[in-house]
Amino acid sequence: MHGTAGTRWLRSLGIAVLLLAATACSGDPPPAGAVNTPTPSVQSSTPSPTPTPVEQQVEAAVRAYYAELTRAAQTNDTSVLKKMLRKTCPCYRAVRVIEAGARQGESTPDAKWTLKSVRVHDITGMAAVAEVNYQVSAYDVVDKSGVVIDHIGSRSSHLDLSLIQSGTPWVVANIFDLEG
Repeated sequence: MHGTAGTRWLRSLGIAVLLLAATACSGDPPPAGAVNTPTPSVQSSTPSPTPTPVEQQVEAAVRAYYAELTRAAQTNDTSVLKKMLRKTCPCYRAVRVIEAGARQGESTPDAKWTLKSVRVHDITGMAAVAEVNYQVSAYDVVDKSGVVIDHIGSRSSHLDLSLIQSGTPWVVANIFDLEG
């Protein structure tokens, strides 16, 4: 862990040095005889907001996805969940299953996804991967009269979720089963 943090710090320092060097080398030199007069700067008394680190953005998106998956399964409302997923992602199947059940008058009011861990890694530009461990509670599928028509046992899983930043929010684009 310390090796990764040290490498990340050195990489950040190297990038900062390169950016400063590039900035110093850019632009045209002043004409001969020109006098460089500094312009006064005005400082704002309001601090500018600091951007949220990408790791935190991705982790927040993963946590929001599992919370919304639980809400959608319990309410049969997939309107928000759809916006959090690419239609080409295998995880979009959850939307189709929930909607098909809703059309048949079925519901899963006790379904619940619980995150055990999230570790963001492999961030490149507008893409990132999050290693996720989660558990799904056992739940019943009930028909519109409340009769249990199926029982789903509890299970846990270990996945990598591939996320991309599409516009402002991060969306889940693909899923990789790490358990085989």
